[in-house]
Amino acid sequence: MVRFFLFILFAIISNNAIASVQGKTLICDKDSRGYKFISKDKVEILSIKFDELSINSINHLYELAENVILIKKPLIEFNKNKNSKPIGWIFRRTLDYVSLDYVNGDWSRRFLWSCKITSSDQLDKRLKIKIEKLIKSSVNKIKEFN
Repeated sequence: MVRFFLFILFAIISNNAIASVQGKTLICDKDSRGYKFISKDKVEILSIKFDELSINSINHLYELAENVILIKKPLIEFNKNKNSKPIGWIFRRTLDYVSLDYVNGDWSRRFLWSCKITSSDQLDKRLKIKIEKLIKSSVNKIKEFN
């Protein structure tokens, strides 16, 4: 009986599918996108804008399902009276992210990348480091071209 109780306790502690995501921060897509879960239904998504080499931040709604975190449309576009279809999801156990793309009137699967749990400070730092690396590499390519 004690072994069974310890097994259940271990499963609860180590299982991402049971844990709440509010207050968690994820970094995904090779350090170019981050998710700050700031309330029970709102997530701030930070991503690098490659054309401007800046960090873009948009608030989205999300919903927890048993095995996935469903990312909804941005809050500015969202009408709370309507049910919004997810635009992507994160598998809670593996933290793999899948994004959807609206093509010819239908949503299709677009990306699959892995995420890692991090802190908000680390997320900001890693996004800034990624931008610095991109700037350095573009400067080096310009020097090579000249």
